[in-house]
Amino acid sequence: MIDISQELVEEKIAEVIKEIADTLEIEVSIDSASCPGLLPGITSQVLVTVMGRLEKKLDIIIPDDCYVFYDKKEQKQLDIKMSAEKLIKHAKYGK
Repeated sequence: MIDISQELVEEKIAEVIKEIADTLEIEVSIDSASCPGLLPGITSQVLVTVMGRLEKKLDIIIPDDCYVFYDKKEQKQLDIKMSAEKLIKHAKYGK
């Protein structure tokens, strides 16, 4: 678990997704209720890239077995708010 504000993590998730979407010339509208895995043109491979960029922006490490945009137990895509909560819970500080 890391000690970082929920709002900051949500903001960074949306920021990174928008940056990648702009690069890929995909038009997306994002808020905390958006499910990144359900956005048109945003694939799971793109979301893995998002996680890597989040690690750099927040100076954290997301464990390899933690995919922050999906809940395996409930088998559903997570919105940005829930993804941020999962990231805060499972991430560790970078070395």
